[in-house]
Order: sequence, then C-alpha cells, then structure tokens
Amino acid sequence: MRILPVLLLPLIFSGCPAKVSPPTFNGPVPVAPDSTPDAPPHVERDFTGVWTTKDDQGEAFEMVIFSNGQAVTNWSKGLGGAKGERGFWRKEGARLLAVYEDGWTDVLEPSGPGFVHKGFSPQTQIGGPPTNSAQAEIVAGPLAPYVGVWRMNREPGGSYQYVALFSSGRAFSTVNGGTEGSWTVTEKGARCTWPKDGWVDLIEHGAEGWQKRSWVGAETNTPADVSPVVRVGEEKFSVTP
Repeated sequence: MRILPVLLLPLIFSGCPAKVSPPTFNGPVPVAPDSTPDAPPHVERDFTGVWTTKDDQGEAFEMVIFSNGQAVTNWSKGLGGAKGERGFWRKEGARLLAVYEDGWTDVLEPSGPGFVHKGFSPQTQIGGPPTNSAQAEIVAGPLAPYVGVWRMNREPGGSYQYVALFSSGRAFSTVNGGTEGSWTVTEKGARCTWPKDGWVDLIEHGAEGWQKRSWVGAETNTPADVSPVVRVGEEKFSVTP
C-alpha cells in the first residue's frame, strides 16, 4: 500500500537524496521514439492519457499522464485520501517512469501485446522486483476527460476539497474526513452523487472553463453552489494547501 506521508517531492525534485534512487528530473525529458528490438513494433509509444491498473490489494485505480509532464493518480488509500498522488513523468526508452511526492515510482512498459504497470515503494530499488505489478490499459471514451482528481471548493481553513473519480464509477471526496459516492457521465458532464448527505455535484465545462454545480435532492435552475474547479494535473501543481 502507498502509506507514506506526502513529504518527498521537494527532495526528489531539488536534487537531494531520497529513499529511492530513480533518476531525478524537473519535468519531462524529450526522448526520440525508440525502436527497441525486443518490444513489439506495434506498441503505441505515446503514454499520455488515462491508464487503469490495480494496487497490491487488487483494487483498481488510475494513472493520468498529462502532456505537460505531470502525473496524477486517484489512488485514495494514502494520507491524502481523495487528493491522490502527484508527480512527474518521463520516457526512458520504451517505458514511462512516474515519480510521486510520496516517494513511490510507477513504471508503464510494453508487455506482450499490451502494457504492464509496476509500482515501486520508497524502499524498493528500480530494476529490482516491484512492490506490486498488474496489467495496465488505456481508459477511452466519454469517461476519460473526467477520471482523475478534481480540486473543488476552498474550505474556511484555506485548504481545498478534493474529489477522486474512478473509471469504475466510484467516487471519493475529502469532505468530512472522507466520503464515498458514485458518478456517471451525462450529456452535461460528470454527475457525482453522495448518498451520505444527499448532495449532488455536477462537474461541467462552462464558458469560463471547468465548474461545479451543487444541489441537494432534485436538480434546480438555481443550484446551492456554482464554483470553479480544476482537474489536478492540467495546470501547474500547487503542492499546498
């Protein structure tokens, strides 16, 4: 499990030694398309997009690989809960390496006709046996633009609420220490339902960008809240609050 607190990003990306020893970098390092002889020639080398895989307990989560060099997972079992994991990625030959602020490293690489995900804990050396490993597949279709982590309202204390959306239809929120719900794609956007308190959030793309409309019960023309939201990774990271 990825259970370490979010402490290692400054160490990794400032050049200071951390508990793992992946190559350090400040963003994506351009790599020319390779022609590794032992990799299937038809394997797609562009890793950007949403990948679904499984953790060491066999539960599905997603990696979102952005073209700006940032990587986000919606893995919500860590101290950050629905805030997920944030990091940076680069290509290394035929594979992708993503290094996260909690010290974990993910590898996506060709395996037979598909791809495999390998997760390395902060105590595990890259190149050795991974902490966990599972098949990885691209998430396509109408779900893909919404899967990942969303930064929602700012709370009175200055921090933000976060919502993690999974391709399975599960949804998790940081509200009240962690709330589980579900979501579906509609013609308007991603509709998140929270049975515990009856709230409904609709994440949609408006004239000024992504926004959230919230209400309790039936949808009305005057929702209780309309506020901007950010899909984490589309813009430059803000590690705090």
